Amino acid sequence: MQKIILVMINLPVKTINKAFSYLLPPELQFIRAGWRVLVPFGSRKVEGFVVSTDSGNGDGLKYIIEALDDLPWFDENMLQTAKWISDYYLCSLAEAMRLFIPGKTGLKTSLAYQLCPDLSCNEIEAALAGKSDQYLAACEYLAGHGSASLPQIYKQLTGDCLKTLNYLVNKKIVVKKYSTVKQDKPKYETFLKLAITPAEAEQLLRVSGHRPARRRLLTALLSKGVLAKADLKLLNISQDTVKRSLAGGLIVAEQKRLLRNSYAGLAHEAGAIRLNQQQQQVLQQIMPAVVNRQYRSFLLHGITGSGKTQVYLEVVAAVRKKRRQAIVLVPEIALTSQIVARFQTRFNDDVVVLHSKLSIDERNDAIWRLRTGQAGIVIGARSAVFAPLDDLGAVIIDEEHEFTYKQEEAPRYHAREVALKRAELAEGVVLMGSATPSVESYYQAVRHTHTLLELPDRADGASLPEVELVDMREELRCGRRSVISLALRNLINAAIARGEQVIILLNRRGYSTFVMCRECGHVMSCSNCAVSLVYHKSGRLRCHYCQTSVTPPDVCPVCSSRYIRYFGTGTQRLEDELAKTFPTARMIRMDQDTTGGKLGHDRILQAFAQGNYDILLGTQMVAKGHDIKNVTAVGIITADSILNLPDFRAAERTFALITQAAGRAGRGAVSGKVVIQTYNPEHYAIETGSRHAYADFYEQELSLRQSLFYPPFSKITKLTVTAPEEGEVHRSAADIAAALTSALASSDSTKILGPFVAPIARISNSFRMHILIKSVENAPVRLQLSLLKLHLRADVSIDVDPVNVM
Repeated sequence: MQKIILVMINLPVKTINKAFSYLLPPELQFIRAGWRVLVPFGSRKVEGFVVSTDSGNGDGLKYIIEALDDLPWFDENMLQTAKWISDYYLCSLAEAMRLFIPGKTGLKTSLAYQLCPDLSCNEIEAALAGKSDQYLAACEYLAGHGSASLPQIYKQLTGDCLKTLNYLVNKKIVVKKYSTVKQDKPKYETFLKLAITPAEAEQLLRVSGHRPARRRLLTALLSKGVLAKADLKLLNISQDTVKRSLAGGLIVAEQKRLLRNSYAGLAHEAGAIRLNQQQQQVLQQIMPAVVNRQYRSFLLHGITGSGKTQVYLEVVAAVRKKRRQAIVLVPEIALTSQIVARFQTRFNDDVVVLHSKLSIDERNDAIWRLRTGQAGIVIGARSAVFAPLDDLGAVIIDEEHEFTYKQEEAPRYHAREVALKRAELAEGVVLMGSATPSVESYYQAVRHTHTLLELPDRADGASLPEVELVDMREELRCGRRSVISLALRNLINAAIARGEQVIILLNRRGYSTFVMCRECGHVMSCSNCAVSLVYHKSGRLRCHYCQTSVTPPDVCPVCSSRYIRYFGTGTQRLEDELAKTFPTARMIRMDQDTTGGKLGHDRILQAFAQGNYDILLGTQMVAKGHDIKNVTAVGIITADSILNLPDFRAAERTFALITQAAGRAGRGAVSGKVVIQTYNPEHYAIETGSRHAYADFYEQELSLRQSLFYPPFSKITKLTVTAPEEGEVHRSAADIAAALTSALASSDSTKILGPFVAPIARISNSFRMHILIKSVENAPVRLQLSLLKLHLRADVSIDVDPVNVM
């Protein structure tokens, strides 16, 4: 009997969804489930994840090549979480496991081409008889260089090199050679220390007057304890002096791993923090679960400025006191620095940062600190939920309502759901915080799936900002056609005159254009689905749910006005208008065009927080989480534009954005004021948002969701079908919808909508169609999708619990 291991191959290919069997050589018999290994796979060497072991007859099986780490990468809880992700989100186990790997692989694979060594020149020329000179030129180049990569070959040859090389490979004239290297590249620095006692060093100093370099070396080591290479240069100590001192046994050289960290040094001087009564009451409900290692989930509904972050700090402190680890998730990389500074101030070097904008070296260094016990707190965006922690005590999810916690590429996981599963397996707590909880989370809290906690007041006793709604229809009637209303102009002028700062949020619509009457604010909507109709280049208005299609009206059907316009303003255009209106104001813009690089957001926010600018203009990222005391004025441009997206969550997004943006004002000693510009001031999302009235919004939204069988009363699964030809995608989507209708016919609680053309009908020359499935529970739906093998098809993508149904 031989020891056999089952390995999932780490390749992003849907159809490779089973484990492959390999043998363990005698020197690697210690390998068990959870290890990363290097295995032969076809002609390549690839990374694999061991998922189980067995014993039996291993005839015909290949041996693994090596272990990629010195210990298992996955513990049992991480393996179970990956299996849950694979089952729930209908992806392969390998796809789920690679989420736990920084950069999704621990290897870099290189491909080189070389001539087949068994062929002579005459045989090559005979095989290429009748072919163009391109083929012979490729062979001559490889003969002269031994082997070459595709980019190297492209630099030397003209024409379609890839087609040429593929032909030569198929004819066995050229062979492919794969090589792999580990991506983890630790960086080390050499440090010098005394090898003798301080008393012995001082004795030498008394007798080494004729050796000034050695005197400087010994004196510095007595003073500092250790010296780095940079110190030697400053002290004018040569390498020859170091070598002689090493050979003489006076000093020793030690290597220390250098840790790359863009977030080092953010800690500031900690002030005295006293928890208010509301914070203490909240913590009293959470702490028993932390102390007793119980899985519990909590939803902390706290208004903006209520001190939720201080609650997070106290929970993490309690977890670390129990020698367990914690993950703190933030929805945007732009928010990372602020919360990292708070945690570093409290926990010093116990904090590491993980997110996709960091280099692979920085992420590997952070994980090395976690795995060696040098740190126990992880802060980052959604991918940080996969940090390799062996005793996870708590997961904090700040701004839990944010849609950025959902991954839009396969595997389409939601970090909140992954966090709940990891904490359940680890017997830890999950604390979700938000001023505007998602409707689904709040519904679950009301029904006691989560424990609902409340912070209804601002922590320092300050009041919420005054909010003024500006009806832009009235602005138009008064002849004011600027995107900046009179009220907002006055607010900005007054704030700048007092030396205070302003945030302007442009609530930019998505990629769909909607049609609206500027006279009365009426938006052309579908009569069946309570969503706006979308204008297409074909000149038709279409509903992306039921496919109702109408011709755009020449006059408004409500008020008969001819002011029918497409709506939308970009940040650059708004920046120009603000610059003309406030020529002396210092302004900075923060959007995707201005925040390149891993710390692009931080540079802008830091400059604004330091008072270098009067106005911060941006898209949704300026509305979230920032705590800048001198901001007293906030303006929200086109507050209702998200309402006109054909998505049932449009009202929820609008309410959250208004409430969060308004919450940036008045967080210091001076009270704040907010101006919200809208064409729909009577809409319940805008009206309740202006009053910070979450409960009122929730009740109205919940009633609408129930009447339309939307979450939380149903589960939604979205299928996107693609094809290179329009007719082909229509036929394929219709066949899939028919198969699903037949397979789910016995379920009265399941509804299939579509197929219908996706709002973005073509991406990268592929036509797209959607199918939506609503069901009370999605387990039967997932089962039928698996039985139909739709999750394996390259032309079908499946999104379970999508946050964007467009």
